[in-house]
Amino acid sequence: MKKIKVFNALLFTLSLIFFGYIFFIQCIRYRYYQDISRRAHQKKMILYGARGNIFDRNAVPLALSEPCFSIFCTPLYSRNKEKLIRSIAQISERPWSEIKNLVEKKKFFWIERKVSLKKRDEYLHLDDPSIGYTHDLNRIYNMPEIFGSLIGKCSIDNQGLEGLELFFDEVLAGKSGFIIYQKEPDGDFFPYYRYPEKVPIPGRDLYLTIDFQFQTILYSNLMACLENEQARGAAGLIINPKTGEILAMVSINADIKERNLTICDEFEPGSTFKFLGLVYALQTGIKENERFDTHGGKITIANHTIHDYKNLGTLTLRQAIAHSSNVVMVELSKRFDQESFLLLIKDFGFTQPTGIELPGEARGRLMKEKNLNDLEFATLLFGQGITCTLLQLAMAYQAVANHGVLNKPYLIKKIMDRSRVLYQAKPLRIRRVMDEEIARKVTDILCSVVEEGSGIEAKIEGMKIAGKTGTAQKAIDGKYSNSAVIATFIGYFPAENPEYLVALLVDEPKKGAWAGTIVAPVFKKVAQSICQLTNLQYAIK
Repeated sequence: MKKIKVFNALLFTLSLIFFGYIFFIQCIRYRYYQDISRRAHQKKMILYGARGNIFDRNAVPLALSEPCFSIFCTPLYSRNKEKLIRSIAQISERPWSEIKNLVEKKKFFWIERKVSLKKRDEYLHLDDPSIGYTHDLNRIYNMPEIFGSLIGKCSIDNQGLEGLELFFDEVLAGKSGFIIYQKEPDGDFFPYYRYPEKVPIPGRDLYLTIDFQFQTILYSNLMACLENEQARGAAGLIINPKTGEILAMVSINADIKERNLTICDEFEPGSTFKFLGLVYALQTGIKENERFDTHGGKITIANHTIHDYKNLGTLTLRQAIAHSSNVVMVELSKRFDQESFLLLIKDFGFTQPTGIELPGEARGRLMKEKNLNDLEFATLLFGQGITCTLLQLAMAYQAVANHGVLNKPYLIKKIMDRSRVLYQAKPLRIRRVMDEEIARKVTDILCSVVEEGSGIEAKIEGMKIAGKTGTAQKAIDGKYSNSAVIATFIGYFPAENPEYLVALLVDEPKKGAWAGTIVAPVFKKVAQSICQLTNLQYAIK
């Protein structure tokens, strides 16, 4: 009797454990086992939404998404692994030992990503159930050497990494969908109507303010200059001064090809900054024909001697700007109110990002925000002690060309969702930075730079051009270098009613010494090409 009771107790306990385990599996861990079952019988494939395209202002494609395929292998389902390894190595041109290691791990791996239809079919003709494919998208760039630093690039998973691709990643990226296949024990799989699927949504298209032809003109001329001068880098901008639209943005960097020199690199502007001293002088009542003694080409301030490139004798203010006299800038600094001049610098947008639609924009800086000593303030007037980007400098000149109104620069003309316009850009006025009359006088004086001064190599017969040269020594290890310079030229035309502003920079030219002979001739070629392209009326000689 006692044995029967023990047996019944044992039977009860075992039943309790058994049914408890059944309860545990079916009611508590059912999702876990459901997932195992699903993975064994279903295969989910991600369908990428096509990335939006990028066009220039005239709908010339710059970046497009092209359908392609990615090939994968699940070695577990292969019937002949030796043949599989040999065939994959042959088609993919990858080392046999590398493929062997991957197959022997018996885990899923990608054989090749983003291949053509022809190559996909080569893999499928192997008729091995371990090999499959997914639909994918390839990013195609038009003339990447010219547009690369502006457009940027994507990762293999179509995510923006640099440039516009990164800044507008959320706009360009489509929304992924998926499809679920029924999986057979032998590795084959096929669509099944009862499984859910989600259709991918393509990204939006960007239309830039960039003009393909202007970009090509600017690039070819800068590249020729860079090669001729054996320079470290070169950069340029073409801007519509009436609106702030960027029509071309080129960056050529010998060290880091993807780096956009126009917005990422700060430099001391040198003599191109003198226009701001001219603006302040005119605003405070100094006349353009007032005469200044250049003291034989040098002047001492705070025990430091400032030189002109030669003895320029006595100069009017107009002539001082035309011939880029440092000595006259020192004389002007003695009459300027430091605090007001520093405010004027910020009014023109220096030391603040322009807000251009690109990642990594530098803001520039003043070495000292206040209480500059006499030497620091004097040298600030000819562009030392302040850093800026080429875009900031160009937009400051844009304000002069635009009759005293500073605009925000922009690169995006519109954003389209297929045929629907989601965003249409409009010129954005930031502020008036000077009276229209002062702006007109500054433009007139800047014309003398090109007519008879340091920018004469930019002169085009039959057209009035306003511009300014700058040859700035680079600061290396805390000292100004005598050999490493940055040469710049900013100019706009026709001066009476400016339609185009061109800003150019050459970093560390090895042959030439002055911007007037290095960069001004490049400006002339670019301006002539623009005029020929747009039928601007003037006599090309």
